[in-house]
This record gives sequence, structure tokens and C-alpha cells, in this order.
Amino acid sequence: MTPTPKVYAAIAAVMADLSSEGIAKTGKNTQQGYAFRGIDQVYNTLSSVLSKHGLLMLPKALSRECVERQTKSGGALFYSTVHMEFTLVAAEDWS
Repeated sequence: MTPTPKVYAAIAAVMADLSSEGIAKTGKNTQQGYAFRGIDQVYNTLSSVLSKHGLLMLPKALSRECVERQTKSGGALFYSTVHMEFTLVAAEDWS
């Protein structure tokens, strides 16, 4: 019988931690008046939980698009879209 890859247990442990802790919406958009969680906040929270459970997240950029638009006041506003792929690997057995 083939042993179960450790990556599945590590993912389950990360999910359990995140479901109990969550990631609070501490950012505030003052113009539209809503709370949000920023990407830096998500990465900071994830990095400690992933590390705790020996799970590596390997990013791969698939494509990137940047579009310049004009603001109401005539300034430049840049919209960037990046399509990513993430591979999760358990450090214990490299599964």
C-alpha cells in the first residue's frame, strides 16, 4: 500500500488553523468606506501558518497585463492583472 502523501495532511492542518484564526479585514478604504484585507496581510498570515506545518507554496507567474487609464482629474491610473499558479509541497516528503 502506498503511503498517503504528507502534503494532504499539511494542507488540512493549514486550513484548520486558518478557519479558527481567520484573516481580519483591518484595511480601510476611506473613499468608499469599506474594510478589506490586503494581499500583504494575507501573505503575512499564510507564511507563518504554512511554515508551522512544513508546507511550501511555490508561485509561478503565468501572465501579466498592465493597462493605463485616466482618472477623473486627468492623472494616470494603472491596472495590473497577474495570473498565477501555486504549487503546494510538503517539506517532510516533498509530495
